[in-house]
Amino acid sequence: MGLVLLTGIAAALWIGVLDKVVQVWRAPEDLPLRALAACVVSAMVTFTVNLPPLGPLLDQAGGGIRSLVINFGTMAAAYFLLVFFTYSMRGPVARRTVRLQAVPLAAAVLVAFAAWALAPAAVRADPADTANGAHPHATVFVVAVLGYMAYAHSQSLRWSIAYVRAAGTARLRRGLIVVSVALSAFLIADATKSLLAVLQAVTEPAAGVVRIANLVYLTGVAAGSLAFVAGISYAAVTGMLAALPIWRAHRRYHRRLEPLWRVMNQAFPQLALGRLPATSWRARLGTGSTHYRFYRRVVEIRDGLVLLGPYYDAASAGRAGTDPPEVHWARMIRAALRAKEAGNPAPEADPVMVPGGDDLESDARLLAGIAGELAR
Repeated sequence: MGLVLLTGIAAALWIGVLDKVVQVWRAPEDLPLRALAACVVSAMVTFTVNLPPLGPLLDQAGGGIRSLVINFGTMAAAYFLLVFFTYSMRGPVARRTVRLQAVPLAAAVLVAFAAWALAPAAVRADPADTANGAHPHATVFVVAVLGYMAYAHSQSLRWSIAYVRAAGTARLRRGLIVVSVALSAFLIADATKSLLAVLQAVTEPAAGVVRIANLVYLTGVAAGSLAFVAGISYAAVTGMLAALPIWRAHRRYHRRLEPLWRVMNQAFPQLALGRLPATSWRARLGTGSTHYRFYRRVVEIRDGLVLLGPYYDAASAGRAGTDPPEVHWARMIRAALRAKEAGNPAPEADPVMVPGGDDLESDARLLAGIAGELAR
């Protein structure tokens, strides 16, 4: 597999790892998410060790060490993907099933390791190389590794297709379809390489057949890896992109509300809400803190407007004239704040606070207009 293609796949997997690390950081108790993160990390290690400087370093550590890391890493990735679907379908009660699913993995690893350890040094250096295909130790190694992967990938594909049918959102459905395509590509690669290994063990296939089978295998692995990263990241990435306009709007409103919030905070400092809770420290690193600050600012302003009720002059509260609502209420708030500062409640106070919108967004829009008038 070319260095450029390997680098591209490794880079895509590193992006997938970062995406999953952030998600696990925010929800460490989510068992399916933890399994999926372990799957992506295993796949990332598998491709990264093929790149310099890790590849040459592992080669210096001993002949065939890199081959073991690559093959056992791909087996671990297949296992953790199966664990992800198992937890997703059955929940925490599937812990026993997950442990039982580790038995075929352990058996395949032991068989592959025994074949590798007993093989001659030339075969041990790369037992999956087609040049070693006629050697029995290489055949056992390849069949053990790819046989387990074919089992795990077929089970995962079954669950993935079932999930596609039951997906509640189009975003999740599209991501699962891409994952199903990736698993299909992996299965084709597993079957092709296993069949070639068996064929080389019993006969001597033509060089063209070996070359085509190897090309199909490498293409399946490359296409499957890229599709897998795209599939598992699709829902999260598109969700973040869809939430970006809301995040930007909340940042903008937070900034526009500052003049009104400042005067309310000065008049009623006891209404200031606490900072982000200690249990939500992860939100400080994401967009959640922006939404929290926006919500906090709107709530503090609304609480202040309620406490300002005794200082609204009922006689002038209804005299908006031709002024826009924002101008009228900015004038009323200024007068009420002056009355509060002087300690003179209105003789005929209007307890009704500034009318709000139908939801938080429309309410923030009205309050931002009042804040703009106060700033002038």
